[in-house]
Amino acid sequence: MREKIDTIPINDAFDSGDECPFCYLERNAEQRAVKYTIGPGASYMEPEIRAITDREGFCRHHLKMMHDYGNALGCALIMQTYYTGILMRLEAELDNYELPPKRSLLRKKQPAGESSLLSWMQEKQESCFVCNQMQENMQRYFDTFFAMLKDRDFREKVETSKGFCMHHFRILIEESAKSLPGSQREWFRDTIPALMRENLLRVKEDLDWFVKKNDYRNAGLEWKNARDAVCRGMQKLQGGHPADPVFRNSDFGIRK
Repeated sequence: MREKIDTIPINDAFDSGDECPFCYLERNAEQRAVKYTIGPGASYMEPEIRAITDREGFCRHHLKMMHDYGNALGCALIMQTYYTGILMRLEAELDNYELPPKRSLLRKKQPAGESSLLSWMQEKQESCFVCNQMQENMQRYFDTFFAMLKDRDFREKVETSKGFCMHHFRILIEESAKSLPGSQREWFRDTIPALMRENLLRVKEDLDWFVKKNDYRNAGLEWKNARDAVCRGMQKLQGGHPADPVFRNSDFGIRK
């Protein structure tokens, strides 16, 4: 397949040797989104971006990443206008708020519906500007991945990869229903689940060896590939990179 600007990140991810190429892509997408939000480009000083962050807010995880990135003044400016909107809405909600009726211990079915206040708070806690930026990028990556499967050389690259984490494997299965080329459905069915099984077994064997090596009676044994088995095992289960350092302004860009 001829290299294009949208295929370069996918090829880089599968060439990286990561336990999950989509974790590699996700980490880069997340760091770019955090850097765009609070980094040197100062997007938060643009009125149209501030209006979006005031509306979408941030989840707990990405507030922590923004704090760790190192731009305290930028965080304060973003939160300053966000708080203004939060307080205005909260005042309006509290004006009409009443405690819900006490739930009877004898009633299995609880009253339908919930207060406007609770619905609004749930909505705010689930909304995040950085998450939305990441999801847009990840959707493009998945779409490009499925389009690239038409190329035999790329399919061979997938076949020799380390598979995927369980989180991104689930998304691949879901996305295959709408994005997988019809000509590759048989290949996908025969290849991807088998690739997952093979690599989960590999990581399990590394974990077994890690446990065995930490028995004092086996101190003289070689580590083989088990030194980082714990963090790789965690990644295979839920995605991400547990051993990553904190992403800071001093990192000057995306970790490779």
